[in-house]
Amino acid sequence: MSYLSNIFNVIAGTGLLVLGYKHYRATRELKRLRKINSEKKRITSDLLLASQIQQSMMPLGHQILDKVEGYGTLVPAREIGGDLFDYAIRDGKLYMCIGDVCGKGAPAGMLMAYAQSMIWSLTVGESNPARIVTSLNDLASKDNVSCTFFTLFYGVLDLATGRMQYCNAGHNPPYILSDDKLMILDCDPNQPVGPMENVEFTLQEVKLSPGSTIFLYTDGLTEANNTEGEEYGSERTEKVLADCVKRQLKPIDIVNTVTDAVHHFTEHAEQSDDMTMLALRYM
Repeated sequence: MSYLSNIFNVIAGTGLLVLGYKHYRATRELKRLRKINSEKKRITSDLLLASQIQQSMMPLGHQILDKVEGYGTLVPAREIGGDLFDYAIRDGKLYMCIGDVCGKGAPAGMLMAYAQSMIWSLTVGESNPARIVTSLNDLASKDNVSCTFFTLFYGVLDLATGRMQYCNAGHNPPYILSDDKLMILDCDPNQPVGPMENVEFTLQEVKLSPGSTIFLYTDGLTEANNTEGEEYGSERTEKVLADCVKRQLKPIDIVNTVTDAVHHFTEHAEQSDDMTMLALRYM
């Protein structure tokens, strides 16, 4: 009887040890999960704050400045986007830019913030887009070990004459909506900003008539995919913009119309890239 009792005690003791070890493991795992969840909440909060700061750097929404009516939106694929756009009036000229940083998330967002701050510092005392982009490339390409880069369209519109000088650094050519026609702005195939030093960027010029709207965008628009992996593409974009010309829509309505068309096309597909649009009407 004592033999059986000893066996029972050993089994019971072993069972208690197993239960105790399992309890210890469960408690340790619960603490680990709580720590992970706390870290996730902190990271999410930090990303949300970073996203709010990024959005505040751009003139989002509808604005009327002197002889210009503008409307822009940036919809990041992640919490922080790698696209940028901006516009401002100085000395009777409208300065405008739109860019797309290679990559996504926080690293792209940091490069975007750097690029945007440098762009406006370079416009002090300088209104030649090619010289501005060249200076920006000199700064961005210096000691660029990781070979990061971004595409950029930069334009300066003289509000008194309608003459717009511009420089395109590997970005999607903008569209011009004017009277009853839609045209793609002729853009030289310059390289993006950043990968190579000592590069010459060309200066181009176009004359805009009053009432013309320039529509700038990033490739997150044309490369938006639906659930079958099909891209929205330039043809659909141009069809919607041509309809906007016929209806003589304002910048806010142009951007919203294109946005609705893209969302209808993509349906429930996950957004794969930042999508940015900016429409500026020269009044």
